[in-house]
Amino acid sequence: MKQQDEGPAQSAQELISRSVEETERFGESLGRCLRAGDVIALVGELGTGKTTVIRGLAAGLGIERASVRSPTFVLLREYAGRVGLIHVDAYRLEGSEAAVWLDLAWLFDPRKVTVIEWADRLSDCLPEDRLELHLRHRTTNQRGLRLLARGPRSTQRLAAFREHVHSPQTTVHGKDLGEGQDMEHHIGEWDQ
Repeated sequence: MKQQDEGPAQSAQELISRSVEETERFGESLGRCLRAGDVIALVGELGTGKTTVIRGLAAGLGIERASVRSPTFVLLREYAGRVGLIHVDAYRLEGSEAAVWLDLAWLFDPRKVTVIEWADRLSDCLPEDRLELHLRHRTTNQRGLRLLARGPRSTQRLAAFREHVHSPQTTVHGKDLGEGQDMEHHIGEWDQ
């Protein structure tokens, strides 16, 4: 599971969110594409929308979005849905060494989806094959979202996400630069 050298992402998707609602909608679209055993590593400063993405992701997994709260003080929460969700907040952990007491076999349960806020603090514990979501402030209300696939399984999930957002039911208007290349879309242009 240890990944010292991050290496290049196999595929990436870039989007811009212009509101909390758009960020949550991004998470919901991603959640619909996830399967048991998937791991999503979230990285970003305070206030970039990590918990907002997870609320949407939970909805995409069939979990009531209002039940999702950041587990900052308890480290993790578990939710039942179409696929179970393990939500970890590593903000209070001081590096991977501080996570030795975590049961990694349980944390990365192949029957559930695991999503980790502040995943960069647990980088040595993360599975090599994972989706990484990097969030950043662009303006007061805009967020940049960069979804990276690291490994064959996560590349499949990213392809499913792209297919979902390009389907007739959910259309993204923008320039598609092709598989394995970056794309930039405004989430607000999604028709649902």
